[in-house]
Amino acid sequence: MVVARRLTREDWIAVARKVLVKSGIDDVKVDRLAKRMKVTRGSFYWHFEDRQALLDALLEDWRGRNVREIEQIAARWATTPLDFVEVVRIWLGEDPIVPQFDTAIRAWARKSPAVARLVHETDKAWVTLLQSHFTRMGLGPDESLVRARVVYFHQIGYYALAIDESIEERVRLAPFYNEVLTGQRPTPELEAMLRSLIERTEPRKRARSKAV
Repeated sequence: MVVARRLTREDWIAVARKVLVKSGIDDVKVDRLAKRMKVTRGSFYWHFEDRQALLDALLEDWRGRNVREIEQIAARWATTPLDFVEVVRIWLGEDPIVPQFDTAIRAWARKSPAVARLVHETDKAWVTLLQSHFTRMGLGPDESLVRARVVYFHQIGYYALAIDESIEERVRLAPFYNEVLTGQRPTPELEAMLRSLIERTEPRKRARSKAV
């Protein structure tokens, strides 16, 4: 006899994230999620006090990912020469759900001042991180701030516009974006990282071709 796996807190968050992405925050409701997962409401209340607790967990999921990425980039910059290797690695190597989730959070922020504040704080943390890079390059505070904003808004624009572009094409263009956005030629480390991204996508491309 097959015993059904008990749903975890992470299972509920994952489904809530999918619903948020597909149809917005108003559809992230306990009854609808339970129906989608084919369980009773009791399973939900085993992990969450109420719907607000789930919404808070969704926000923490989004914020936590951003915090980890910022820390990851800052750690590299503390020990290596200035480059955008870690920034590009993170932004080009993201799971496809990440841009959709980010866009959904920003749509939610237009309805909720509290969510808008969190988004603003997170965006500010990213811009501050990027600004520190340009400051270390010797640029003045105003130019560092503007370049940091342009780099960050460029990435958010990719999310918001859902640009239909293969990873291969985006990797091909990455050195040009790097030079335009940072004013620096791509370093050998960046070029090597981009080649590794392409190599990692090759098995997935072959698998898709066989499936057709």
